[in-house]
Amino acid sequence: METNRITIVGAGNVATHLGCALADAGAEIVQVCARSTASAHALADRLGAQAIDNPADVDPTVDFCIICATDTAIPEIAGRLPHIGGIAVHTSGSVPMDALLPAAAMVGVLYPLQTFSKGRALDVRCVPFFTEGSDADTLAAIDALASAVSDSVHHADSSTRPLLHVAGVLGCNFPNYLLGCAAEVLARGGYSLEVLRPLLQETVAKAFEFGPDNAQTGPAIRGDRSTIDRHSAMLPHVQASIYETISQAIMDKYRI
Repeated sequence: METNRITIVGAGNVATHLGCALADAGAEIVQVCARSTASAHALADRLGAQAIDNPADVDPTVDFCIICATDTAIPEIAGRLPHIGGIAVHTSGSVPMDALLPAAAMVGVLYPLQTFSKGRALDVRCVPFFTEGSDADTLAAIDALASAVSDSVHHADSSTRPLLHVAGVLGCNFPNYLLGCAAEVLARGGYSLEVLRPLLQETVAKAFEFGPDNAQTGPAIRGDRSTIDRHSAMLPHVQASIYETISQAIMDKYRI
């Protein structure tokens, strides 16, 4: 990869994994900017970069300014940045690319479709990245940056990228919440979540091999109302409501 000079705005999960992957690929991380000085220093020290806490202090001569921040913070950050001579990008699945126009003439998106946690190792080369650019040359530069850290780079504009984000929430965040519910139920019987690991692994494997519709099993697809009612009665109100809603949705989908 051509040695790009990069400032990362943010020091959270995405910033940490992406910053480390870019540094490993040969990029020069010039600055890490974060509201928390301690967080900025922690990541900057790891990447050999300068730590700053004010977007206005970002070096305007960098090749890329990558904003790894919450969706609501991105427009505010873009408005506080100096005019970036290089390319300003964000990593959000939902925020339009144009939100960055106050910060630079060349803007784009570098969206990794993955869940990140600082304390968990992850092979970024396996993470699909979805890119967008304000013009063909900008898009090509963002694609090259993404390709330096990932083997899976695709295009998604600001109208289709939110579909990926919604799908990610449905396929990742919601199941994670449900696993938390399952862990609470198991704990009542003295079991750990670990007993579900083989079931979950087989569930995911079947869904990708056969498709979710063909892999669906359980009382709802069998129309087993008596089991559904017994299960609901065992659960706290909120969990019972979720159980009933999803069971009914399964029965409605398959016309049970």
